[in-house]
Amino acid sequence: MADGSVAVGDHVRPTEAGRDSRVPAGVYRVVGTDEDAVTLLVVGDAAGRRVHTGEIVTVACEELDTFELAENPDASRSLATRILSQLAGLRWSLWLFWRSIRSKPISGTTAITLLLVGTFGEGILPVSETVLTVLVLLGTLLLVYLGRAGPA
Repeated sequence: MADGSVAVGDHVRPTEAGRDSRVPAGVYRVVGTDEDAVTLLVVGDAAGRRVHTGEIVTVACEELDTFELAENPDASRSLATRILSQLAGLRWSLWLFWRSIRSKPISGTTAITLLLVGTFGEGILPVSETVLTVLVLLGTLLLVYLGRAGPA
């Protein structure tokens, strides 16, 4: 990149000329910039496939001449791969949520009961719709609290 300007969120890779640098081949996302340096996160291998290493590299702005813009590795993933990834994330979220509720059974049971009574109590309980709405809100807030608090 001759002008050396990148923005946070851009994707770059070392050019062939820049292979002698200390930065290994791969795709990097720009995660920070200042006047002197650019911080890069490794997001793809040399072939452009998505990786999750958590490795961060800081490069001096002068060294940006040895980089070129690159395609986002996430953009090349198939629809099926993206859906499966989302489902795996949902599965883990539900498992952690269930673990949080199970670690506090009284609070978890109370929250689920409030949510169910508020949702399905109309016509069964002699209370107003406002009370049922408040029960749903309380049950939801308690479940969110339990999910964020995590297991004890």
